[in-house]
Amino acid sequence: MNTSNALSTMQNRLSRQTGLFLVAVTLAAAVDPVGTSAERRQNLPTTNPTGSETAPRLRVIVETDAGGDPDDEQSLVRFLLYVNEWDVEGIIATRPVARDGENRNTERTGLGIIRRQINAYGECYGSLVRHDARYPTAAQLLDRTVVGYDGKDDGVSLIIKAIDGADPRPVWFLNWGTDRGSSGSSLKRALDKVLAERGATGYATFKQKLRLSSADKFDDHTTTIAPPFPLWVETFRPELDRKRWYHRFSEITATAGGFDVKRDVLTGHGPLGELYPLNTTHPQKEGDSMTFLYLVPTGMNSPEQPTWGSWAGRYGLQPEFSDRQYYWANQPDTWNGTIHRDNTLRRFAADLQNDFRARLDWCVKPFAQANHPPVVRVAGDRRRTVKSGEALTLDATATTDPDGDKLTFHWWNYQEPGTFPRELRVDSAGKPTLQMIVPEVDSTQTIHVLLTVSDDGEPSLTRYARVVVTVEPPGD
Repeated sequence: MNTSNALSTMQNRLSRQTGLFLVAVTLAAAVDPVGTSAERRQNLPTTNPTGSETAPRLRVIVETDAGGDPDDEQSLVRFLLYVNEWDVEGIIATRPVARDGENRNTERTGLGIIRRQINAYGECYGSLVRHDARYPTAAQLLDRTVVGYDGKDDGVSLIIKAIDGADPRPVWFLNWGTDRGSSGSSLKRALDKVLAERGATGYATFKQKLRLSSADKFDDHTTTIAPPFPLWVETFRPELDRKRWYHRFSEITATAGGFDVKRDVLTGHGPLGELYPLNTTHPQKEGDSMTFLYLVPTGMNSPEQPTWGSWAGRYGLQPEFSDRQYYWANQPDTWNGTIHRDNTLRRFAADLQNDFRARLDWCVKPFAQANHPPVVRVAGDRRRTVKSGEALTLDATATTDPDGDKLTFHWWNYQEPGTFPRELRVDSAGKPTLQMIVPEVDSTQTIHVLLTVSDDGEPSLTRYARVVVTVEPPGD
């Protein structure tokens, strides 16, 4: 039976009551890269798109009270391995003196701790840049690392310069928390200054260029002073079952995919990994990492769409601020027979930890001896509109792997971000092309179809693609 006849037969069998995708698997073979992995690796360039070549680059500023809870230093190790993915506009230190007892860093100022880690990154730079030419030099990062304490305005000036510049892209601001012994947020001070000097109109213009993936340390600028931030994703709260969201990162990811912090970070992975502290209240606490993991371009997430899901989980509107685009981690996912908020992160935990492992390998291994993520390419638009019962083809045969590794393809329906009310089965039998008949609907619905592509390298690395399908009822 040819593909056209198969689709026609399945369409005739479609029932409104089932609410299921009926899928025809294409006859195309799975992608089989030419030559062995070892042969391909020898011919690869020293630059790599890290699986996100089509994603727009974001502008990012981090504000950290490094020198307090050592989890900031844990998160900073991971952050520095991902600085190739964004344009880092600045890193602001808010703690003047490290906290005795809890913090054991030999550097005793917040700025000194950050600089120590960037210098360790610099020792790895020569190796990292062979894996992705977009890594900035340590000198570039140091030049944009400033203090936000002792009454100094360096952080305030950095923020205002970034916002006021000619670059039209918004700035994502990531505050990692400020507690006892830390100065207040430089962003709050910058907003105070802009409001006082430029008035309501200038303040609104300035604020419009900000996006937050952040703790809230900005007082009335968040809650009272109009206009609100255009988008705030709160990756720390709410507390659920007496468990804070940022504390869940430890339990969910610490050993995901067989991750071993001593083997994969502290031993044999260069000077940056060696600076990862272990004396936190939760193993590998990394309470701040979700602020930037939310922004990592994996092909599955879109930072302007918090409800879609990401390597930091999935987010819904904060009830207290239902009139504005303020989100936090209050959404459950159904996964592996359970329904829980943890599933929004747990379902991707092995993928993100394997990615961390690979980047630590990049610190010490040449390109040919390390693994790199697939580059997922789906033909056509990532948003499609179709009628009830129509056939739809999604084609990812152009997907490649930088190392020539064998790839596995898994198409699936991420039900929660969509509006279609019933469970949908998607099955392509591991093929890169999916053909399906969309379900019958009585009103317009959205369906999120995701493709997960994993390689067979060590560690196995994964990237995704999302196609949002709008299904219209007949006659619309």
